[in-house]
Order: sequence, then C-alpha cells, then structure tokens
Amino acid sequence: MDDTCDEEIILEADMTRLDLLREQLAEQQLDGFIIPRGDAFSGEEVPPCDDRLRYISGFSGSAGTAIVTPDQAVLFSDGRYTLQMKAETTDDWSCFVVPDHSMVNWLKENLSGQRLGFDPWLMTVSAEKSLREKLSSCAIDLIAVNQNPIDQIWSDQPTMPQSMVWDYNAEYAGMTRAQKIKAVMGELLKDHKDHAYNNQHLLITAPDQLAWLANIRADDLDHTPVLLAFARLSPKGEIIIYGDQTRFSNCDQDQLAFKSADELLQDLSGLDDDTILYDPATCPVALKAAFNDMAHPMESPISIMKARKNISEQRAIKSAHCRDGIAMARFLCWFDEHAQSGIREVDIADQLIHFRAMDDQFISPSFATICGSGGNGAIVHYRAEPGKDSAILQNKLCLIDSGGQYKEATTDITRTIAVGTPSPAMKKDFTIVLKGHIALDQAVFPEGTSGVQLDAITRAPLWQAGMDFAHGTGHGVGCCLNVHEGPVNISKRSARAIEPGMLLSNEPGFYIENEYGIRIENLILSQASKTRPGFVEFDHVTLVPMDKNLIEVDLLTQDEIDWVNRYHQRVWNEISPDLADDPKTQSWLKQATSPL
Repeated sequence: MDDTCDEEIILEADMTRLDLLREQLAEQQLDGFIIPRGDAFSGEEVPPCDDRLRYISGFSGSAGTAIVTPDQAVLFSDGRYTLQMKAETTDDWSCFVVPDHSMVNWLKENLSGQRLGFDPWLMTVSAEKSLREKLSSCAIDLIAVNQNPIDQIWSDQPTMPQSMVWDYNAEYAGMTRAQKIKAVMGELLKDHKDHAYNNQHLLITAPDQLAWLANIRADDLDHTPVLLAFARLSPKGEIIIYGDQTRFSNCDQDQLAFKSADELLQDLSGLDDDTILYDPATCPVALKAAFNDMAHPMESPISIMKARKNISEQRAIKSAHCRDGIAMARFLCWFDEHAQSGIREVDIADQLIHFRAMDDQFISPSFATICGSGGNGAIVHYRAEPGKDSAILQNKLCLIDSGGQYKEATTDITRTIAVGTPSPAMKKDFTIVLKGHIALDQAVFPEGTSGVQLDAITRAPLWQAGMDFAHGTGHGVGCCLNVHEGPVNISKRSARAIEPGMLLSNEPGFYIENEYGIRIENLILSQASKTRPGFVEFDHVTLVPMDKNLIEVDLLTQDEIDWVNRYHQRVWNEISPDLADDPKTQSWLKQATSPL
C-alpha cells in the first residue's frame, strides 16, 4: 500500500500558518509581505473575513502591521498594545511598539534590495506614496500582488457581510439626503473655483462618509452601523453605490443608483480622469489604478462636514447619552452589588448589553467592551476572553471601557472602579488623572486651537506628578457611526483645530504594568463660548458618576471639588427621574452623586 499521500497530509497538518504563508511568498517570488490590520475601506473595525492580521499572528488589537519574511515575523503596534501584542502572539513573533521602534527602519535593515509585497486593496494611495518615499534610499522593490497570499492559505475564510440597509432618521440627521448632497457639491465647487469642472465625480471610499451623505446605516460590522461599499457622487447629484440593490429594499432610494461591485473598476476606467476627485487617505491603491494621474486628490469634504455636528445631531447625541446614563447607572448598581460574589471580566460585557438593550433605541455595543481587573486594566485595549479572563479581584481597581450604538447617536465611556478598599497609591493616581480630565473639560480656548495644544493642557497635572500615558487624550466620535472618527483628535500629533459642534472624548489615564490601569472618559461637545467671543469651550454629554471612593479630596483644588459636585448634581438631575420605576438603582445613584 502506497502511504505517500498520508505522509503529505500529516506534514501539511504540522505546518503552521506562517509556514504556509512562506510557501506562498516563495511561489510569488517575494522576500517579504506586509499584513496591515485593515480592509479595503480603511476602517478601524474590519469584518472577520478581512482580519488577516489576527489570522496570521493571533493579535486582536485594532491597530497594527506585520511583516513576514522567510525567516522572520515581526509585529508593530502602538503603546496601547504593548502588553497585548506579547500576550497574543507566539515565540515565532517579535513585537515592537511605535514610535519607539520604526517599521521603516526595520525594513531598511532587513530587506534592502529585496522584493516586498503588499495587497493594493489594503493600502491607501497616501500610505503607499509615503512608504515608497521612505524606502527609496534602500532599493526595496514594493510589489502590488494580484492575490493576497493569506487568502490563498485561509481555507475557512468567512464571506463578506450582506446586511440589510436602513434609513437614518432625518430628525436626528438634521439634513435630508438632498440637502447633504447639495452642501457637498457646493463645497466641491468652492474648493475648485479656479478650474472649469462641470462634470465632477467624487469617489466615496470611506463607509462612514457614505452613510452620512446618504442618511443610511447598516449592520455589516459588529459595532459600527455602516454598509461596506464604495460609491461616487455624480455631477447630477446622484449617489451611485456599488453593491446589491436588494439590500436597500427597506430604504428611501431617492437620488440613489446602483451598480454591482464587480463593475466598479471598469466603471471608473470609463470616466474622464480629470473629472475624478478622490481622497488619497482612504482610496485603495487598487482603485486608483483604474484611473490615471490626471485625477484630482483632495481630502473629502464629507470628512470635516460630518465632524461638525449640527443642532439636530447635538440634540440626538445628548438624548442618546441620557439613555446610556440610565443603562450605566443600572449596570454600576448591579456591579456594586455583585463585585464581591465571584463575577468575572467576561460577565461584564454581557451585563452591559443587557442593561443597554432595555432601551428600544439600542442597536449594539459601539466597540468590544474592555474590562480589566487588577493588572489587566494596565493593558490599554485588553479583551477578556472566556477561559482566559480573570475574576473581578478584591481590593483592586477595575477599568471598564464600553459604549453603545443607539438609533440617535454613539456613546463611549470609561470608568475606573475600586473593588473593596483602594490603596493610597490608587487613590492618588486616580485623583491626578481626574485633575487632567477636569482641566480639559474646563478649557476655554481661542478659535483655531489645535488638538496638540489641548493635549498638553490635559497632561500637565500628570506631568507635574511624574506621570503620563501612551495614548491620545481624545478622539472624534460619530453620530450613530464610528466610535473613532476623524479628522480631528486631541493628541501629541494633532494639528487640526477644534471647532464648535465637534464630539470628542476626554480620556486621560495612567497604567502600571501588572498592577492597575486608570482611565476616566467622558464625551464632550465643543461649542462657541457663552462668555468670550472668539473662544471655544466644552460641554460634557456623558452622564455617569465617577467613583468617589477613589477621589483623594485633599489633592483637589476648591474649583476641582466644585466641578465634581456640579457634574454629579447634573447626572442626578438628568438621570434620576427616569429611574423612578427602579428604586434600587435610584437609591444607588443618589449616594453615588452626593457631594464630596
């Protein structure tokens, strides 16, 4: 009996995913391959079928890039994932934190003069240009592959999601589809007033921009209510969507047209190239290849228009945060009651969904809940998994970062809770982080002030105490859209100005490896100052108590004490009436919001 086939099957079964990938690289004559944590739509959240980075490395973080060569496998991510990268990868991988380590420098040192492959659907035009420029000095040949080698080895790769599309209520949007189309076309004409364009086509390559413009939402992703499709806005004011029209059967289809996704490249190649406007920050290289360099790169005007929330959107945001505040009060009451009785980190996400789902406006979590007890709280984007999680530890801190997608808007909140008796060090560190949080909340600043300037204001109390944190202070938030929304944020690298109407997070933190993590996050709406013309200030919309057991009052100024008391009084005033049918939670809230 010839058992050669059986031997081959056994050998293949013993091969790791890295081994199989390296076979593919050899077949495609590549010396290395770039694997981003992303899809063709440049979103932070990707569907399971596109999570190639997790498939090959095990790393589940929301940002990262891997490079695999015949003899090395390296993973790069930012400071949020310093511990998580090591925890989720095997010894076959080397993990590096940026910006302390540079992926480009690694490439120069290890692949000079060699062939480096990438998937042109998974790299944007701007990212490719930047990478080519940085690698030009070392003769690395950057090769766009026709077939992603990971897809070639991923035998059970999931299929693309095909959810039904639904209308986003114009009452919440504040503008109809027709009004938004007119406004965007007006911006395009203004931006190109020096050119005689009468036939402009704006490519829409970011799903949240399509959702905002068309006033539609969908469930293609677990936490972000968008449709994963490309589109273009035609000169006639029509949005051509490259996707299955049957998915829109429950929607208003006025000013919408449809073509299959398979027609996309051919359709674009048939347009006059000098009429195409595209955003290189979100347009994939593969899509750009359908037209030539006469097309016009620009930041999509939808990006900043979407970030400036109108009055209706602001009303929807405040309403959603009242709903979320009620759910969070019920959850925190439950947590206080059960934290001593053996609950685990994985239980927290289920309970948060349970309490949020009591509201009929709730759609889904806005991201996978982060619950880290004790040392796990120091892993900034820790994910508790069944069988690998921790019990909620006694006399430790528990960091819970969660949010909800509601039919009105999106929420994101972090609270750090003392379980049992906190140590003096925990209270000191929490209070200093709270001082940074208050500093940003209370900031009043001139129009044109950038995110980097506000970041420094927030960090100043921590720096004074010899503390810091390795993530941004704040990110933009969409309106029933991306929980992380550009183009504005508050960080050490943010040069964009904070304008009235923007919804941002305020989330300073502090982390001690294997000990505890502290983060305090509210969402804040920027608005024109009520007292100082030409200035901007914030209004917090999150309505959830902070753990007073962690506040060292002696470290606060009187103004900071007053801020805490005013904040808690506002939480009580706006949330407690809706808890009249839940006396247990209402009683808990009364104590949680009592003055310091």
